[in-house]
Amino acid sequence: MDKLLPLHEPSAQDRRIRLLWLLIAVLFVSLPHLLQVNIWITLMLLGVSAWRYALEYRNWSVPSVWIKVPLVFAALAAVGFTYRSITGVEAGTGLLLVMLALKILETKTGRDLIVVSAICWFLMFAAFLREQQLWAIPYILFGISLSVAALIQIHRVSAVLPARQVITKTAGIIIQALPIMLVLFFLFPRIPAPFWAMSTVGSSAQTGLSDQLNPGDISSLSRSDSVAFRVRFNGAIPPASERYWRGPVMTYFNGREWSWADRGEPILSVEELLVGGTYYEYELMLEPHGREWLLALESPVQWSQNKAYLSANLQLISQIPVRQRIAYTARSYQFVQKQLPDVERHIQAMRHLPSGSNPETLAFALKLRNESSSDSDYLNRILDMFRQQNFYYTLRPPRLGNNPVDQFLFASRRGFCEHYASAFATLARAANIPARVVTGYLGGELNPMNNDLIVRQSDAHAWTEVWIDGNWLRVDPTAAVAPQRIELGLDEALSASDFDFRRNMRNTQLFRQAILSLDAVNAAWNRWVLAFGPEMQQDLLRNAGFDKPDMRDLILLMAISISLLLAALAYYLRFGIRSKKDPLLQTYETFCKKLADSGVIRHRSEGPASFAARASRLRQTDRSHIESITQLYIRLRYESIGSIVPAAELRQLTKLVKAFKPTSD
Repeated sequence: MDKLLPLHEPSAQDRRIRLLWLLIAVLFVSLPHLLQVNIWITLMLLGVSAWRYALEYRNWSVPSVWIKVPLVFAALAAVGFTYRSITGVEAGTGLLLVMLALKILETKTGRDLIVVSAICWFLMFAAFLREQQLWAIPYILFGISLSVAALIQIHRVSAVLPARQVITKTAGIIIQALPIMLVLFFLFPRIPAPFWAMSTVGSSAQTGLSDQLNPGDISSLSRSDSVAFRVRFNGAIPPASERYWRGPVMTYFNGREWSWADRGEPILSVEELLVGGTYYEYELMLEPHGREWLLALESPVQWSQNKAYLSANLQLISQIPVRQRIAYTARSYQFVQKQLPDVERHIQAMRHLPSGSNPETLAFALKLRNESSSDSDYLNRILDMFRQQNFYYTLRPPRLGNNPVDQFLFASRRGFCEHYASAFATLARAANIPARVVTGYLGGELNPMNNDLIVRQSDAHAWTEVWIDGNWLRVDPTAAVAPQRIELGLDEALSASDFDFRRNMRNTQLFRQAILSLDAVNAAWNRWVLAFGPEMQQDLLRNAGFDKPDMRDLILLMAISISLLLAALAYYLRFGIRSKKDPLLQTYETFCKKLADSGVIRHRSEGPASFAARASRLRQTDRSHIESITQLYIRLRYESIGSIVPAAELRQLTKLVKAFKPTSD
């Protein structure tokens, strides 16, 4: 009889290969976290992984308990000291990576390797708490595939598989799991908020408009192409000149900086507003900015966002800072007149100017006001000055000193929208006309692929409102200097000196088409996947025929769907792959029949190894033959590359079974 290799003792080369597969999976799924956690955690995981592979390569023993125990306590203390906690996404992820490194260091058996693989699954879930963009899906799917491939190699009881065979088997497992994944996605009870509403790392670090407005703030922001929000209109889309997206209303001025010091008292009833003109209905998907204000088309009178109110400054404000992406619907009118009994108290603060600041501006305002016949005439003279004199609209305005309005009006005359809005509001207040600066966004780019309006940080804008004839009137002084900015967008209003390689590249047809295509895909991902919550789930059930769907219907439908899928999968595995018995199985069943004839019947739930162990106990005299036949069968059935059984070894098994004759009791 030929000598058989031990069934549960893979070679040193096989152990190194399966450990390498696992370490590759570990490093891949850890990558998003290694770029975020403290550097010592990254170095620890990389160092331990290299150390563990070196031990396997040199065939050395893993560190003793006298080394590992102090490492455990030192690492846990270091996590607590670094993050001042061991809970939360940041500290919890750091702790998970440290535990993973320590577990890698003590891996000896296949069970240890399986535990390491299980930790990888938790790391992949934690990656979704860090990043929910569309690119995370192929990354996580590839990480899952690597983990499954590593598990396939770990469970090999002897020779590991070549890479091609591992990839094929992994793809088969993933494909079989996809239908169940889709059922769970659509039917598993959803939390009462979109997934993006969960607390994510770094979500409050998004850029955008600020609570303060200094000269140069918006011109710097306008160099960013990141999305501020997306809008989908229900009906007509307003022309570009009417797309004023209202954000923070700056009411306090210290001579240099405007600030959002007054949130404004809530308007308790829409009946207090006199609305008129055309209205627009839309859904707005707002990116996180960490502030309390919301964006809305001027002027909002209806909105769906919870815990939000309209202030006396006609600004939509959230009671909770916007730290996650949110979506809400709204209705805005072109004309809104706000009347309050105590309106004088509200507008009195809009006349304030700090003493001693910008003296040239104050002197010029006094002279110009004396030459004007009315407040409206005075304001029109200011606009004529911007329009007729040598003022320039530029992304690269010079730095201004302690009296920025003076230096802008009478020296540089080069500025962006915030320079003109600030100067206009200052001149209005200098003539005792209430004025305030409004920041927000103007315009937006319509994506023809999904009809979404994309508003980017580069669309940030500032304009002015003045109190004339008992109502707030919007005046945009930028329109006097660069009317193209209002009608056609920022790029059309800039001079050649403001363009650079990045902006020129962005304006090419091919690049713009690629960006719009990618944005359409991202918008669909946000709207139909991340936003798939209880309401969309209820709509799905109603479309399936449930009049008033509840949790019981959801669970019942999910259970039925998964049962049908599992039944179909079981049928495929039982009859679809092997429609008839193969020679190897027939040979093994002949062996089982000989044992049954001798009184040892194989149970349907028994695997070959379990049956062999029981048969050997019952028939001690035949033990060596039973073990030899079973080991060879298991090797040929579960270890053959590509399920192709070598003919020579199949003949050897057939010979052994034919020669096997259980001894009589």
